[in-house]
Amino acid sequence: MRSMNMREAEKVLLQIRQLMDDLNIIFFLRHGTCLGAVRDGELIPWDDDIDIGSIIGMNNLDEESIYAAVNAFKTAGFEAKILQTNFHIGVEMSKSGIPIDWTCYKIIEENIFQYPAIKIPVHLYKNLETAYLLDKTFFVPNPPEEYLTLKYGSEWRVPKKTGFENDIIDSISESAIIERSGISSRILKFLFPNKKVARIQILNSNMKPIEKMEVTVVGIGQRTTDQHGYAKFYLPNEDYYAMTVGSGKEREILYEEILKPGGEYLYVQDLNQRSGRIHVLEEAI
Repeated sequence: MRSMNMREAEKVLLQIRQLMDDLNIIFFLRHGTCLGAVRDGELIPWDDDIDIGSIIGMNNLDEESIYAAVNAFKTAGFEAKILQTNFHIGVEMSKSGIPIDWTCYKIIEENIFQYPAIKIPVHLYKNLETAYLLDKTFFVPNPPEEYLTLKYGSEWRVPKKTGFENDIIDSISESAIIERSGISSRILKFLFPNKKVARIQILNSNMKPIEKMEVTVVGIGQRTTDQHGYAKFYLPNEDYYAMTVGSGKEREILYEEILKPGGEYLYVQDLNQRSGRIHVLEEAI
């Protein structure tokens, strides 16, 4: 992952704050941006993007106001695109080389689901706390310690430039690993026998298929590769997903991969690198 230019990131975050104030939209810091504000009082020097969030149905935020905000950001010189799933409306933006992820969550049974499949009680957002960052106040979940423990595990106070992905994946309980569509794989298979299937082929460094390898798409499920090295998953949406390949000490976490229903992907094993890789999957032609 490439770190942001911190000086530019600070400028962009303050621009976001002013635009959101002008639009009367409540947002909160989340993920690494929240962690840096609460733990360190600053952006994390090795962070690669700015993470902010809002909740649809709270503070008068609806889909129409999200689209209006996107237009305002574009007018202010931000690049922006929208990605909708069953769980959120994601707005990917950038300005001055700084990526911004504004995720507007849908409430599902008094929870929201944050990447990569973490169940967060919505009550943490009903009376937001504030944290100081860049000599300004920003909203954060309340209490922030509970949110950060759910997101990063019990060691969230310990700065980690690498390896934090393991803490996140390992902190996700079985009850929080959900079928993102809210529909079981069996029903998806019946309704969409071909369209919903994504196939991921696991290859060794010599480009040979690996059989009986555990592959997990976090929030979707775990599969074991067949004799041709394929693992198949039923996906409800094109989205970013976290994955694991292998098990135990041989496990590699792919923390940020784009998968879509019906897609076919190649993963090539690198025995010299077990962590830190993103956008590893190649889409087969």
